[in-house]
Amino acid sequence: MKIIIISIHNLALNYLKDSFNDSQLKNVTLITDKLTNDLRKFLKLKNIKYLATKNLTIKTLEKVDLKNSITLSAGSPWIFSEKLIKKFGKNFFNVHQSPLPSMRGSVVSYIILYDIRAFQACLHKVTTGIDTGNVVYRKSFIIPSNLKLPNEINIFLQVKNREMIKEFLNSYDKNKLINEKQNTFFASYNKRLSSKVNGWIDWSMNVDDLDRFIRAYGNPYGGANTFLSNTRVQIEDIEKSKNEPARHPEEIGNVLRKFQDYIVISVNGGSLYIKKILINKKNIIDSIKSGDKFYTKLKYLDNKNQRVLFVKQAKIYNKKIKLKRLS
Repeated sequence: MKIIIISIHNLALNYLKDSFNDSQLKNVTLITDKLTNDLRKFLKLKNIKYLATKNLTIKTLEKVDLKNSITLSAGSPWIFSEKLIKKFGKNFFNVHQSPLPSMRGSVVSYIILYDIRAFQACLHKVTTGIDTGNVVYRKSFIIPSNLKLPNEINIFLQVKNREMIKEFLNSYDKNKLINEKQNTFFASYNKRLSSKVNGWIDWSMNVDDLDRFIRAYGNPYGGANTFLSNTRVQIEDIEKSKNEPARHPEEIGNVLRKFQDYIVISVNGGSLYIKKILINKKNIIDSIKSGDKFYTKLKYLDNKNQRVLFVKQAKIYNKKIKLKRLS
C-alpha cells in the first residue's frame, strides 16, 4: 500500500518516526513545504521519497505517484482546492484534533477555556467544506489536568495524532474503518484567536474564568493583554487562589503584595499569583508595587470579539461578518 503524507516541515519528522514502521516507510512519500537538516537526514537514512515545494499545485503533483495510494494530511501547510481534492481521490484523509463535528476550526486554546478533559481526535475524508467530511477513525483519550498552557496541550495532542495514524493504518489494512457522516446537530466552530485582538483581559470575570482565559493565551501566544499605568502589558505564568478575593469592585485588579517570585492580585472570587508581567517580552515584575492596579480600556474589550483574518484565502461561514486584519 502506497502512503502519501502531507505535513508541514516542523511536524513531518515526528510523524515519519512515530506513525510508520520500517516496512511502511518503504512505501511512504512525504509532501512538505521545506526540509530541515534533521528531516533531510532521516529521509536519506530511510530512503523515503519526498516532494518539497512552496506551492502545492496540480502541476507539482505530477512528480508524485498517486495511483492506488492513500493520502494523509497531518498538519498541512496548505489549504486544499477542489481540484487538488479531486486529484488525491477518495482515499484522502485529514487529521483533526477534535471530536468532529464538535469544535471545528481552532482547538488548543479552547480546551483550556472550556476546561475539557474527555476528548477525541479523528481522521475524516477531505472535502471542500471545512472539516465536514465523513469520519473514518476516532481516538479517545483524557487530557491530563497538569497540562496548563497551549504549548503543553498541543504537544500532547500531536502525540495522540501520531498514535492515531499508526492505529488507523492497522485498521485500514484490516478493513475496519468506520464511514460516519457527521451529525450537524452537534456541530460547532471555534474561530482562530489572536492574542493581539482577542486576548484582552476582562477583570470582571471570576477567578476561575480569569485563570483559564489568561492561560489560553500563554506560551506560545505571548500572554493575555491588559494595562498598567496606561501602558499595555502582557500577563503569563499564573496560579489562582480562592483566598483574598476583592471586597469591592474597586479592589479588582489591585496588587496586594509580592510573594516570593509572584505578585498577588485581588480579583472577583479569589486572587491571582502572577510571575510574568511583560513589556516588549521583558519581565517588569520587579518594578511592580503594592497598590498598582491592572485594568483594560473599554475600547479593547469591545474590540476583542472581532474575528481575525489570518490569511487571504481563509474561508469563513458568514462572509458579511466584520474581519480585523492582522498587521
